[in-house]
Amino acid sequence: MTIDDHPGKPLHRMRWWGWGTDGHDKPLTPSAIALLERDIEMDRHASNPPPAIDDVTIPDSRLTSDAVEAIQSVVGADNVAVDHDTRVQHSVGRSYPDLVRLRAADLPDAPDAVVYPQTEEALLELLQLCSEQKIAVVAFGGGTSVVGGVESSSAGFTAAIAVSTAAFNKVLHIDREAETATVQCGVYGPDLEKTLNDEGFTCGHFPQSFEFSTVGGWVSCRSAGQESSGYGRIDRNVIGLRVVTPQGIMQFRDMPSSAAGPDPRELFLGSEGTLGIITQVTLQLHRKTKKMLFDTYFFPNFEAGTRALQQLEQSGATPHLARLSDEKETAFGIAQLGNSTIQTRLKKYLQLRGMSTPCMAIFGFTDSSGRAARLAREKLALAFARQHCVRLGSVPGMMWVDHRFTSPYLRDVLMTKRVGVDTLETATTWGNVAKLKAEVTSAMEAAAQKHGTPAYVFCHISHTYRTGCSLYFTYFFREKEGEEIQQWIDIKTAAGDAIMSHDGTITHHHGIGRDHCPQFYEENTELFAQALRAVKREFDPAGILNPGKLASGPRTLNEAYSQDPS
Repeated sequence: MTIDDHPGKPLHRMRWWGWGTDGHDKPLTPSAIALLERDIEMDRHASNPPPAIDDVTIPDSRLTSDAVEAIQSVVGADNVAVDHDTRVQHSVGRSYPDLVRLRAADLPDAPDAVVYPQTEEALLELLQLCSEQKIAVVAFGGGTSVVGGVESSSAGFTAAIAVSTAAFNKVLHIDREAETATVQCGVYGPDLEKTLNDEGFTCGHFPQSFEFSTVGGWVSCRSAGQESSGYGRIDRNVIGLRVVTPQGIMQFRDMPSSAAGPDPRELFLGSEGTLGIITQVTLQLHRKTKKMLFDTYFFPNFEAGTRALQQLEQSGATPHLARLSDEKETAFGIAQLGNSTIQTRLKKYLQLRGMSTPCMAIFGFTDSSGRAARLAREKLALAFARQHCVRLGSVPGMMWVDHRFTSPYLRDVLMTKRVGVDTLETATTWGNVAKLKAEVTSAMEAAAQKHGTPAYVFCHISHTYRTGCSLYFTYFFREKEGEEIQQWIDIKTAAGDAIMSHDGTITHHHGIGRDHCPQFYEENTELFAQALRAVKREFDPAGILNPGKLASGPRTLNEAYSQDPS
């Protein structure tokens, strides 16, 4: 089943300078503008629109004509692109510093070519050629990395290329008896889901990047979707895969379980293209269910809502989806409601119910018939009957699910107003949630204030486990022209250090890339980093695969982005 056949060079799905495609940006409401003017001193008249792609400066390709001809001889002349626009589109992902540099129209680390191998055999031969010629290789799927995971690093190499997985775009097989699907790495989320839905199944994996990310990206970064409480993270649903390395092709057979030593699948899950390029994955599927039912509750504070989620998880009663916003995220969400009358009425109603700083929780319920979902929703209502919370019904949840993939567009809108926007996430045990959240928030606010630019930091829980939960932070700050990346470095470093100091993980589902490398060594130990580098030498002796990431990455963000640490 071919998902998408493009004559000639495949089109890149996202607009080159920001998230998604044109026509989906939504303006800030007057209430949100007032909030940001008050809390981060945003200038409503500031303007920093994206440039034209023709104005973006990239270096001349360092590939010699002989090197280009050699690559063409492997993959075909039509499958090598060295034109300006294609190189720009494959230069970076969608992290905050990526977007800053795109708007600044300066990409000094653009790949020297973008290559589109059509088969595993061609990919293997390409990797062997690049090993011989010391050409760095970065696998490029949807380009949605928010941690610097797809940027070329050519230090110590003659050149660097981006290898697009666009041609690996097929759902190869659906096993109805085992309820699995074997899928190539370049299949995009919506395309996979449509194919599976037609067969009565769902992958059940819905990260916020769902519309523009690929199966290979999900697996190589250990992605978690918004419905992972019900369906499980992507790594829990991988039962087999194929990987191409410069040393050869490996296939790990589809197995529900095995005791045959350490699981090699686990080695490649989260490897981010540093050990090999995952070309094929077999995923556990789920039966397609009825449309999700929602319910909404407001708690008086984040701690009360967290306790409620913990009780649900540890009693085995967690709904298919559970999401809790803290006080500031709830306030910003209400401010972004398009109707000011609804905003006022909602706030007055909550105040009358004793909610001066409300925290909104959304719960989703689903099953094959809808009956069990309705019963679960009312069972939850009974469980919350004695708690101090306000039930508001299904509408907020329905609004959330209708727009759950469009939130990243707000970042582009705000950056045009010279407001920096980024996210980071962690996870910790239940007893540590409040402390970790407070310490990370305080560290980020203090780092922003050093630049004289207050930060608006908010947080939500989106994934729960018996032992703990995730914490997903979003923060806004007023940009100082020319200092944007240093502002971000200082805030991000402060957050990472606070996470390490207070027993969180440096990433729950965004991956490492190069932005989380400084804390990777501490979380996973120096000894494990040495072991991972030793494994890489076996699979990739020339070190060409996504260099400068994971265990070979920078020790500080100033080093990563060549900023003066003083």
